Amino acid sequence: MDGFDLFRTRRPGFIPRTPAAALKAVGAGNLPAEYFIHASTSVKPLDEEPFDLEEIERLLARPDMSLATNILLKGVLSKLIGSREQEVALFGAEGITALEGRLLASIEEKKARIPAQGGRRLRSHLARELYILAELNAGAESVRSFYLRSACVYLRPAFRRRRISRSEIVLATDILIALGRYDSAARLLHRVHAGDDPGVLLLSARVAYRRGDYIRVSECCRRIGADADCLDVNERRAVAFWAGGNA
Repeated sequence: MDGFDLFRTRRPGFIPRTPAAALKAVGAGNLPAEYFIHASTSVKPLDEEPFDLEEIERLLARPDMSLATNILLKGVLSKLIGSREQEVALFGAEGITALEGRLLASIEEKKARIPAQGGRRLRSHLARELYILAELNAGAESVRSFYLRSACVYLRPAFRRRRISRSEIVLATDILIALGRYDSAARLLHRVHAGDDPGVLLLSARVAYRRGDYIRVSECCRRIGADADCLDVNERRAVAFWAGGNA
């Protein structure tokens, strides 16, 4: 009998939902090893209904989520608010409050440290959190614009430096694009002279597209060339299209 037949014949009882919980149960001899393998390899998209509230709660506890994860999580929580079940709707509302509240608390803490520790790294982290908070408020344009402009203020010293890190280039360009300041973004990218860095060339292509300079878009994508391997699949397809190749 296949060891995984136990999932077809299992009796009610404790079923671990996370790899960590499954590993603990297996280590204690309470469950066979197949439960750990199943928990470690089974992936359910966060935004697939019915929503997994335990997974959402686990993500809410993480302080280091990417911008894309933050936005996806807020979208899911916003859907939960519309639930007919009062507890689920409350969970969604409290989740959004926790998500944005954590960012606001971190921002205020960093602002308080700037007079004494006003270093480059601290300002960059502060600008990134303001940018994330701005994108979480997409749809409330006055609020979003306020956070984006605040992020620009903290990155302004980086704009004036001759040497700027790659992460600062990406963040500054993303913020300027979000503000619609495409000419400023183009000037920044021209000034930093990042050479043939594929990530920065792709940023230049994005800015050129927003400015309607499609010749420049194609030029940047052709320069990326074989280095497109370091980009994700959607970026590679865009590069192939604008460079005149196949997706």
